[in-house]
Amino acid sequence: MPLRIGGGTRLKICEALAMGKAVVSTTVGAEGLPITPGVHFMQADSEQPFADAVVSLLGNPERRRALAEAGRQLVEEKYSWTQVALAFESACAEAVDHAH
Repeated sequence: MPLRIGGGTRLKICEALAMGKAVVSTTVGAEGLPITPGVHFMQADSEQPFADAVVSLLGNPERRRALAEAGRQLVEEKYSWTQVALAFESACAEAVDHAH
């Protein structure tokens, strides 16, 4: 059954994307993440569409691979150590600038 509450699922979605896995999620589960339905994951909000999406991916390795690759690329571009360090460096520099 699809989760109806998103608490904790966002981190799990990011972990799955980072591992290069295709993801099926509800709208609530993916809420707030910079991911696009049909590009980075498959979105389904009730039991039958969710099951249909999972079965569809199981039977379509090319589609599964395309979602997985797009998700992995997004995570690398936004959440790699390099990107996180650059964002942290920028935030620190901004804090120092505002302090002076």
